[in-house]
Order: sequence, then structure tokens, then C-alpha cells
Amino acid sequence: MTGPAFRLISENKDKDPFTYSSVCKKAQVFARMSPLDKEWLVQALGQVCGQQIGMCGDGANDCGALKTADVGISLSEAEASIAAPFTSQVQNISCVVTLLREGRCALTTSFQAFKFIELYSFIQFFTCAMCYCVGGNLTDHQFLYIDLVALVPLSIFSARTGPYPQLNKFLPTETLFYLPVLMSVFISAFIQFSFQLYFFINV
Repeated sequence: MTGPAFRLISENKDKDPFTYSSVCKKAQVFARMSPLDKEWLVQALGQVCGQQIGMCGDGANDCGALKTADVGISLSEAEASIAAPFTSQVQNISCVVTLLREGRCALTTSFQAFKFIELYSFIQFFTCAMCYCVGGNLTDHQFLYIDLVALVPLSIFSARTGPYPQLNKFLPTETLFYLPVLMSVFISAFIQFSFQLYFFINV
């Protein structure tokens, strides 16, 4: 599909939406496209296919498409690197796999860090509530010790997780408001509270 042909189909998409949709879904190679054609193509693929669109470019004529794409990767450190959020020093598309691995790792690690902090908050809340029941409380030095000595090292080391060597076909969840994510926190908090309550009553 050439740029002029795609431009003609795009201009008549209201009259012939079937052809426009078929081209966006089935066409494999687009060539001889102007910078504006590339930008329109990225927009069309996102609207028709309903997927996240990635774009790799190495010149000034790719800047518009790199900005429009959900993920833009510049393959050079020239003009395209200004428009793209990511710049690769490797002059081929092998960087896409690395970016996907690192992106999934960052998302998954962020969710794990959230679950760790939430679970820590629940544990500290239960501990303080039980102390209040017997007229006690944690001292300032104990709070400081828990936050600095116990929490900070665990947070740092748990967040320093590298990506899996191979790109997996299973996608990580996109939102925190996902039942397995929330249930893992609540079930872990319930187990912890059960043990705390057991030792509080029997010790």
C-alpha cells in the first residue's frame, strides 16, 4: 500500500468504511509515504484495530508518527530522538523486544511494590490496634526502626527485579483494581492478622 493510495482511502473512509477498515487490518507493507501519511496510518491502526501501536523511526520524516504512536522508538540520536520517548543505540528493531521486556518488568514490579506496601500498612495497623487494646503503643524508636531498618531494605531489594530473559505471551494486568491483585493483598493480610490474633490471645 503506497502513501497516495492510503491517503485516498482515508479521505473516502466515510463513503467506503469497509475498504478503509480492511486495509488497516490486512495490509502488511506500507511504502512511499509522506510524514503526514505515516501519522495518519498510526492513528488509523489505533482506531480501527483498537490496539497499542508502536512505531520505530530514524529520521525527521518519522517525528509525527513517533509522537502519535503509543510507543515511539527512535533508532537514531538525530531529529527523531527529540519526538520519540525512547531512543535506541542499536540501529535495528531488536530493541522492541528489550523495550517490551523492560516495560512489563516495570509494570509488574510496580504492582508488587504496591502490594508489599499495602500489606505492610495492614500489619502495622493490626499491631497498633492490638497494642491499644492493652493500653500500649509502639514507641517512636520502634516506629523508626520498623520504617528504616525493616521496611526500606525490603522495598529496595524487592524493586530491583530484572525482566524475564524471554518475552512471555502472557500479559501483565493493566490496572490495580483487578480482583486477583486485590485478593492477594486481602488474603495475605487476613493470614497475617490471624497469626497476630492467635499469639495475642494465647501468649
